[in-house]
Amino acid sequence: MPGLKICVAGVGAMGGMLAGMLARTDVDLSLVARGETLRTLREKGLTVHDGQSARIVRCAANTRAPDTVQDVVILAAKSQQLPALAACVSHAVGPQTLVVPVVNGLPWWMTLPTGSPCGAARACVDPGGELARAFPPARVVGCVAYAFASLDAPAVVRSAKAPTLVLGRVQGGNADDPEVAALVQVLDAAGVVITRSPDIRCDVWAKLAVNLATNPLSVVCEETLGGLVAAPPTRQVVRDMLEEAVTIGRACGFGPLRSVDEQLGSIAVADGHRTSMLQDYQAGRALELDAIGYAVMRVGAVCGVAMPVTATILRLADFKAARPDRQGNR
Repeated sequence: MPGLKICVAGVGAMGGMLAGMLARTDVDLSLVARGETLRTLREKGLTVHDGQSARIVRCAANTRAPDTVQDVVILAAKSQQLPALAACVSHAVGPQTLVVPVVNGLPWWMTLPTGSPCGAARACVDPGGELARAFPPARVVGCVAYAFASLDAPAVVRSAKAPTLVLGRVQGGNADDPEVAALVQVLDAAGVVITRSPDIRCDVWAKLAVNLATNPLSVVCEETLGGLVAAPPTRQVVRDMLEEAVTIGRACGFGPLRSVDEQLGSIAVADGHRTSMLQDYQAGRALELDAIGYAVMRVGAVCGVAMPVTATILRLADFKAARPDRQGNR
């Protein structure tokens, strides 16, 4: 839909890839970034490598969203960065703005229903309640992203394949929702593969199970996705963690969920891809262990599901992340 005002807040691998694709359409695009990423965006633009060539994208970039109310705000940051990001964009969220969190782990909006098992994880993903206050659930479009993107340097993104986004209203909406339809039209024009979900919570949990079973383990082993499932010892660990996560999902009523064997097959297809958590670990950045790991363990405790394998791997990942010789801790 021409003329949509879209703000992409967070220009890492995922945000940068989406921004680069949206820049090919006629939307009014703005970016929110900080530090070296913002300096690079202003001085050199956003560099997008698509596997065949590199493009330079130039558009408005600042530390906060434009003062004008946006039609769409895409949150593309690490879960622990979202509260600070909310303060930079909440002024641009109006009564008709769609907020699309493209994040890993358990999203804050799934912890909002009073009495739900996921509510036990609120302290892991929105401890101060900033996200719940800034983004009304009725304006949030849940999103699950399947993408193989990496960040070569600040504002330099690499991805050889178009991402797939699964979208669904968090609250209300239906298959004929005109607001979501307008967003889908723009993303489709940008080259993003879109699937609409009747219950986005199920899609979130399906992706979360895979993230939980692979991201922390990839840090512990410093191994790619393909490597984790190719070696029998680590493949069994991935299987065990998937079983634990899927059991919790079913206890919460999220279904149907794919079988563990199907999920293992989809992981193997990723082959040499480094998980986002491994990329963060090797770059000395903070890890999303709360949203991807400990949040799920809190839900599991409420559901009465033991997670011994997950607990062990999370402790080992925490140990590696805290090592004094790790880049970023020196």
